Amino acid sequence: MIKTYKKFLIFFLVIIVVLLFFLQKYNTIIEKNKRDILVANTINHITNEISYEKKYALSLAILFSKNQQIIDALKNDHKVQLKIEIDTLLESIFKHTQQTNIQIQVHTKDMKVFFRSWENKDSGLSLESFRQGVVRVNQTHQPFVSNELGKRFNIKAISPIFDDQNYIGSLEIIMNYSSLKQRLKTAEIKVLPILHKSFLETAISLKDNTKLHDYIVLEKEYDKKLYALLAKNEKFLSQEEFYYMSDDTIITIIPLGNIDENAVGFLVVSFENGTKAFHYLPNYQYKGTVDSFTPTKEEKHSSRNITIK
Repeated sequence: MIKTYKKFLIFFLVIIVVLLFFLQKYNTIIEKNKRDILVANTINHITNEISYEKKYALSLAILFSKNQQIIDALKNDHKVQLKIEIDTLLESIFKHTQQTNIQIQVHTKDMKVFFRSWENKDSGLSLESFRQGVVRVNQTHQPFVSNELGKRFNIKAISPIFDDQNYIGSLEIIMNYSSLKQRLKTAEIKVLPILHKSFLETAISLKDNTKLHDYIVLEKEYDKKLYALLAKNEKFLSQEEFYYMSDDTIITIIPLGNIDENAVGFLVVSFENGTKAFHYLPNYQYKGTVDSFTPTKEEKHSSRNITIK
């Protein structure tokens, strides 16, 4: 009787241990699935935010390329007039949206620098050899936006400029990733945009930026804690895994392709592991007035293809 009782007890304990083992396995699988979904949703959210940045930049490029003051200044080679008009436009944007990471460049029809809003140099510099977006717009006469490599790596939206039906050049809106970083911070997401150091031969403006293993940090202001974590864990930049864990912090990487869809830049993403869903929509507010606009008959029939990459 006692032996039978012992056998039953041992059998019962074995069953309990097996059940606990499989329960732990099951919970581990469930937890990983939840984490995978969280990472996928976060990446999707960030991708949508990047898409918004591109569309916003492209909208400004198209709008400004139709500005008659800009058209006349480019056509008549009046850089002073162009500077006054662009400074006025940028001041209005900064005032009503508080978005200060916008720069404007105007190119001639032979793809040379005509004007830059952020510096007074390189006028007449040919962009044909290293600015594929400018070449594309010059050839197609259609608006285009992408994460593009130039002297820097950032969002570049380019729209052709026409005087009547004559192509006379293009206008470019340039935006870094600072506004994206601030919006994502609201959702408790940290990002660090980086560029592979092999592209510094082209991105010469970034040569003195902070180094991170085989990469260059794109912005002067960046999250020091995230940088320190990446500096200690080079494997987090390897992209061998969908994401990595450091204690309760998730690290993943989103490629930022150039015009050829080759990933030269990356957005390192960091956020806390948690099953709680965040409900976040950017609060885009315009504090000015919007004038109604009715296109002319010619404008209605002059629609052009727009490309976003």
